[in-house]
Amino acid sequence: MNISPSIIDSNKRFLLIDRIQGHTQTLGPGVRAVVWFHGCSRKCPGCIAANMNISTDFEQSTPGDLLESIKSTDDIEGITISGGEPFDQNIGALHEFLHGIKTGTNLSVMAYTGYLMKELVENRQTRGLLRYIDILVDGPYVQSLDFGQLWRGSENQQIHFLSNRYASLKNVAERKGRSVEVSIVDGRAFSFTGIPPKGFRKRLEDRLSEKDLAVVW
Repeated sequence: MNISPSIIDSNKRFLLIDRIQGHTQTLGPGVRAVVWFHGCSRKCPGCIAANMNISTDFEQSTPGDLLESIKSTDDIEGITISGGEPFDQNIGALHEFLHGIKTGTNLSVMAYTGYLMKELVENRQTRGLLRYIDILVDGPYVQSLDFGQLWRGSENQQIHFLSNRYASLKNVAERKGRSVEVSIVDGRAFSFTGIPPKGFRKRLEDRLSEKDLAVVW
């Protein structure tokens, strides 16, 4: 696992945020807030966030500011961190944020990563973060293995229950069927939350083009 020194420099204690959504039921158990971090070194073919990761439209946030934003969100069971690649962020800043979630709230933490659990455990800088995570979905996205698994983009990815909080859900890895939440703001800004089924973008673009509409991802 090769993490860029420029990213883990402890003197740069900020996180790169692409988007935050206050409430969703598509990425993990219960109602959750989602933080999409910006940037990813994995570059999986077919990644739904590829355009987002090369965009310059993101914000810098201190761990404290991000923590306060999450703490001010009512009626959520936990947070899900995704991206992008959460473990490509400033590791010190991510540690500070997750530590604040676990010590200052009762929220659960679910994380998506393109790295394998083995890689995270073997790396001293990321191993310590796992203590703050209740559910980890690991592994690269593989288009040919995208069969509609719940909470996963492709069958090779594994769901790891790292705490006992969701022990009753351990059979979830066998389930299929993924929902997508779509929102349009001011009739222009389009976004979706969740892991869309394979071909979702193309089908959506085709249907909208029939009405002389277009989506810019």
